[in-house]
Amino acid sequence: MWRDHSLYETLSYILPTADRAMHLVRARAAARGEFPMHVRMNAWMRRNAKLRRHVLGRLRREGPLPVTAFEDRAIDSWTSSGWTSDRNVSQMLSFLMRLGDVTIGARASGRRVFTLARTWLPKVRPLTRRQAALVATERALRAMGIATLQQLRRYYALGYFVTADALRHLERSGAARRITVEGLSGDHFVAGGPEGDGERTTLLSPFDSLIIDRTRTEALFGMRYRMEIYVPKHLRKRGFWAMPILHRDQLIGTVDPRVDRERGVMEVVTFHLEVGAPRERATRRAVEAAVEDLATFAGARDVVWPRGIASSYSSR
Repeated sequence: MWRDHSLYETLSYILPTADRAMHLVRARAAARGEFPMHVRMNAWMRRNAKLRRHVLGRLRREGPLPVTAFEDRAIDSWTSSGWTSDRNVSQMLSFLMRLGDVTIGARASGRRVFTLARTWLPKVRPLTRRQAALVATERALRAMGIATLQQLRRYYALGYFVTADALRHLERSGAARRITVEGLSGDHFVAGGPEGDGERTTLLSPFDSLIIDRTRTEALFGMRYRMEIYVPKHLRKRGFWAMPILHRDQLIGTVDPRVDRERGVMEVVTFHLEVGAPRERATRRAVEAAVEDLATFAGARDVVWPRGIASSYSSR
């Protein structure tokens, strides 16, 4: 999808190219310095206009280039309390990506190769801020099913796009409905249109927007889920890359997969079912199919499950 340009890479995210008109709204806001963090960025870029012209000029003339291809022509070195201090070329490229002028045009041995966004991506006209808010708010609501305004805002990284005004507009048009949820405080909202496919079984990335708000995940689904990448192995409960299993409208457990690319095998390191999760054979088949889909996506030919998995299910 990246090679055929249906996905593109920004500073922190991989995004659908079809959504670029929406995400350019934030890029334009950054260029205007609407966020405190971008005021300093813009001032530094103005002071180092020579470095900026050098980077953009070489990309325009020569096409995709790695960070090492550029000379550090900064007259005012970037300073920070972290690892970015004095890394002027990489900071300039990062800021140009944030502004939507530069994107990733290739990868060489895992390293990014930069190119001009206008040569790599189709030309689009940014949405207005109001249009972006309406599109994003309705999409977030349909994706999450039920959520508060703050939870909808967190559907998109950094809390951008979704607004209270857009949500009120969707209410007036009938595209959203305000409801109360027994046991939970505050107004919640649901989409006013037809419901989606409630029969699907799939595995969720630990970063999936449906579950990234861990408090909401526990309140609505009853699952306490935490990423354990940085947890010592002997203290992990679910696994290094445990993926929640979404079965119909429930989170029923987690699968922790690991791919051996040389052997072409996906190993299920750990498999956990939640208390009260359905355990009939049909559920097992649905979970196995979801894992096999993931294995195919990852390029694995076979799946190996932990011993004793059959005892997790009934004979029905």
